[in-house]
Amino acid sequence: MQKQNRLRATLKTICLGLMFLLIFCTPATSAEKRKDTHGHVSEDLFSVVFPTQKDGWACGRWGTVIRTADGGKTWEYQATDTDFTLSSIYFRDSKNGWAVGDEGIIIHTQDGGKTWVKQKSPVSYFLMGVYFADTTNGWIATERTTILHTQDGGKTWAKQFSDRDFILKSVSFSDQRNGWAVGEYGFIYHTEDAGVTWKKQAGEFKVSEETGEVVGGNILFGVFAESPQRAWVVGIDGYVARTTDGGKTWNRVSVPVSRTHLYSVGSSKTGVIAIGGDGVFLWSGDGGATWKNPEFKPSIRYGWIYGLAPRGETDFAAVGLGGAVYLSDSNKTPPSFSRIAY
Repeated sequence: MQKQNRLRATLKTICLGLMFLLIFCTPATSAEKRKDTHGHVSEDLFSVVFPTQKDGWACGRWGTVIRTADGGKTWEYQATDTDFTLSSIYFRDSKNGWAVGDEGIIIHTQDGGKTWVKQKSPVSYFLMGVYFADTTNGWIATERTTILHTQDGGKTWAKQFSDRDFILKSVSFSDQRNGWAVGEYGFIYHTEDAGVTWKKQAGEFKVSEETGEVVGGNILFGVFAESPQRAWVVGIDGYVARTTDGGKTWNRVSVPVSRTHLYSVGSSKTGVIAIGGDGVFLWSGDGGATWKNPEFKPSIRYGWIYGLAPRGETDFAAVGLGGAVYLSDSNKTPPSFSRIAY
């Protein structure tokens, strides 16, 4: 019976892993990227960042990085010298940025992406999320519940923390000391000392002796740290939760979706909360008390939004399936989103 239980648990874990592969590891060829009907490269995009209102970058499958210098009206491709999928990108300003992804790939630029240089990772895992508190101190969340850290802008990276053999999918800091990392089975880790210590705040994984089923928390895909006390997490099956006490308690937030995977969460400088997911996008202008579904042109009903980022004081950028880049129009409440051609 115990062997059967372990087998069932293993199969459940494999199924969850397949969901990850379907998003990040769709077959393609590096020599000839997929193109849409207009001849534009249309690799899936997983992450976007706007360090200023005008300067933005997004990254995705097969080493794709695109850049805008006019607030997203026009985009251009940048040479990254890698074919590995890039899952996360982060810029502190208009010059200094990092992107991470498959096979431990880390690339860095000091000139706004005109040139990208590889940095050495201490692990060959799929690096899932990157965040820099300034131009020297950065963190990467990755497989095997591992967090990497640098104190010199990525010249050297080292393991800062590791725990059970699960995947951490996202990391976010509110300042140089306070941050969270989240991932599979609802695991949430928190630091108040720049990662010198990481403490588990939530998450569960065990195998029921009676049924052989895996008992665990919801897989979390995204985290956003608003302040040392306030943070949001999102995940599968429409799961949204927040803390207002530094993670001592995490309370589920009711949203108007069900059994829909949610991949990213962010907040504008004015306190608007945005969430992107599988065919859905949520917007709240009152701190999560009520939620609305902004209009997307064209619709994302049969697509997905994996990455989002605040752009300026009130606007957002969102990226996803097939190279989609959407920008919000904050003249409406909730704002409408239009897809940008590039």
